[in-house]
Amino acid sequence: MNKTEKILIISYYWPPAGGSGVQRWMYFSKYLSQFNFKPIILTVNPSYASYPSIDKSLENQVSNIELHKTFSLEALKFYSLFKSSGRIPQSVIPKKTFFDKILAFIRLNLFIPDARIGWNSFAIRKALKIIRDQNIKYIITTGPPHSTHLIGLKVKKTIGVKWLADFRDPWQEIFYLKDYFRFNFIKNLDLRLEKKVLRSSDGIITTVGDQYHSILKNKTLIKQKFFSIYNGYDKQEFDKVESIRPEYFNIVFTGVLSRNNNYNTFLKAIQRLDPLKNHQKIKFNLAGHIDNHIIDLFSKFIDIQSVGYLSHNQAIKLMKSSHLLVNFNYQGTDTPDMVSGKLIEYLATGSPIINFSHANSESESLISISENSVTYSENDLDKVITYISKSYNTWLKGEFKEKIPDNLADYSRLNLTKRLANVIRDI
Repeated sequence: MNKTEKILIISYYWPPAGGSGVQRWMYFSKYLSQFNFKPIILTVNPSYASYPSIDKSLENQVSNIELHKTFSLEALKFYSLFKSSGRIPQSVIPKKTFFDKILAFIRLNLFIPDARIGWNSFAIRKALKIIRDQNIKYIITTGPPHSTHLIGLKVKKTIGVKWLADFRDPWQEIFYLKDYFRFNFIKNLDLRLEKKVLRSSDGIITTVGDQYHSILKNKTLIKQKFFSIYNGYDKQEFDKVESIRPEYFNIVFTGVLSRNNNYNTFLKAIQRLDPLKNHQKIKFNLAGHIDNHIIDLFSKFIDIQSVGYLSHNQAIKLMKSSHLLVNFNYQGTDTPDMVSGKLIEYLATGSPIINFSHANSESESLISISENSVTYSENDLDKVITYISKSYNTWLKGEFKEKIPDNLADYSRLNLTKRLANVIRDI
């Protein structure tokens, strides 16, 4: 029998925090024991953390995993005090008011690489103690926040463990940075930190490959190991939720939807179809962090309901009630295409999907495993209108059918964790 190896996973986000970033390492940790690894989690104490969302139901998934929590000094906690909503922004830095712009300037020029770096000194001390006390050989850091990778950098230099850095989202290439002023010396400092992480770690994991790996390889100037592991779907959780679809054509979106997303072509298609005016039985259901401005835009033409953030189980239930799912990537072809945490969960519902991205993107390649799903760009308005109309008429005739891709099991959380275990052994 193979020896069980301990591995320290350093993640700012952990239940009761909600969202796809939390679920990625929560599920990896859930299944790692089946591949002779014992995960030990180091995270921030929720009392001192700044989470965009809370999902206490996720705690049940990992209640038996060894967990260590530390204090943190949170700049974003102070930020939330100045916002009427009291909520920490997710996947967007607000710039609606002059005060928003001042806070954004401070956040992007004084806290490098990000405003959660106040956790690092506490996490480094705790990580070193855990590693020494338990004779741990492997660590993983996951970001955002990318300041977490600096914890791995310090630990690696101090104690010489094997270290994998997981880039769930881009660091320098994150979509919103190009919209804000940053001093050149701040940009250069941030880039130097990223390069140190890329060069010092024993391997880099990303949620996508191809284009993004090419960008990162150009920064390392050394031979580095790069691995792509998607976010997946948990078959156990999906099988527990029954597919109950309503008596209207249900278009569903879940996740974060901000003005940085490429929703405009879909909006134009809905405007042209105008289901409210044409008395069609169509409804647009959204769940997650949705910009109110976007809700207002769509509500002029379609019956819309935005229910806010849902627990993961409730989100699965909503996805499995769909007749059509929509996914919006970030605007601009200069931003690396990202495979969102929910996209494989979309595929697991068997509903058709419209994925809005650029041609030859990685998300397009993934979506192609579903025979009734498509990827369209911002220039494909007529195709989008035709596709929605065809999907609606198929449903109207009572011919809607779930079509789950044959090889979807390759993207289950269990099989992706098996790949992760092989990656850990490879370093």
